[in-house]
Amino acid sequence: MEICNCFDDLLEGLAYLGRRAAGRDWNAMAQRIAQQGSAPTPELLEALKVLQKLTRELDRRCPLEEDELQELFGNLEGFQHNTVGSSSRAFFLLYMHLDRYQGDLAAFGRQVAELDEEQAAWGIAGIFEEGLPASRRLTVQQYQDLVLGLSVPAGTKIALLELLRDRVQLIGRAVKCLAPVLECLAGSRADLEKVTRPFLRDCERMEPEALFSQLSRMTPEPGVDYLMSPFVFGADSNLALDLGDGRVRFYCGVLRRELQNLISGRNSAQDQVCEIYRLLGDPTRFDILCYLRGHDAYVQELSHQFGLSRNTIHHHMNKLMDCGLVNCMTNGNRMYYSLDRERMQLFLQRQKILFDRG
Repeated sequence: MEICNCFDDLLEGLAYLGRRAAGRDWNAMAQRIAQQGSAPTPELLEALKVLQKLTRELDRRCPLEEDELQELFGNLEGFQHNTVGSSSRAFFLLYMHLDRYQGDLAAFGRQVAELDEEQAAWGIAGIFEEGLPASRRLTVQQYQDLVLGLSVPAGTKIALLELLRDRVQLIGRAVKCLAPVLECLAGSRADLEKVTRPFLRDCERMEPEALFSQLSRMTPEPGVDYLMSPFVFGADSNLALDLGDGRVRFYCGVLRRELQNLISGRNSAQDQVCEIYRLLGDPTRFDILCYLRGHDAYVQELSHQFGLSRNTIHHHMNKLMDCGLVNCMTNGNRMYYSLDRERMQLFLQRQKILFDRG
């Protein structure tokens, strides 16, 4: 497992515009931290200040019409809402091809726009579908079948079908929006590196595999060469990109471990039981947990079982993993979830401590 010290400025640009389209500034994260009732570290508070300042500067230097922002970088309806715009038109068109980006945005835009229809279809489908052909190609019919099989509104299906047809002009517009953002980020490297520094220190102190497992809640798959890179504007998020040839780049939110440690500061039995009750108050999550009693399940199986999109399944599973009731592991291109029976038993014991007065 390799640790990459450099962030991907193109991904950061996409994430910044995704956050902007979603109307999520860093104040929301600061409020969530305050509600936890635990004291954040000085480094975490300083990172939020830097990100707030940098975002204000980007907003000032990168004017963008709201309609253009929402059309290109706003999340399509029906996919799990997120702050980094990973279900936006621009993200669908560009993300799976990030490995082609070599620092020249215009050249990258031309290269992606020149991909043939099957290559473009593979790139778009890779955002919502797992286990795509290693050839990095998908026929138009296969793409249409996948889109029409999604559990999303009809308008979103139409948007995804039109996305393949209109990709060249949409890529050109997205690149035009991204150009001043990347120029501004290039002049703000010192700020980005300041936010990234604590994450890189964690990488030096911990075994890479242990850090990967903690941040991703997954067990590294044997035979896969993982490349871990810092993710600044997705500070509390993680993204993975299959590079082919047994390599996977894992973009790690640089504040994710700090936030996990902060949340785990609420470690009384009452706090932990209360948090699990809150998460299982969602009927879908409760039903998924009950389903996992019988056997392990992969994402597509859960999607079919509960009639939900894969992004929505990932959202619910991340919540269940955060409270420790579910484990995750990968097998090839599939991601399997299983009930953590030891943690479940601990949860039941904590309930007994709270309510058994005998």
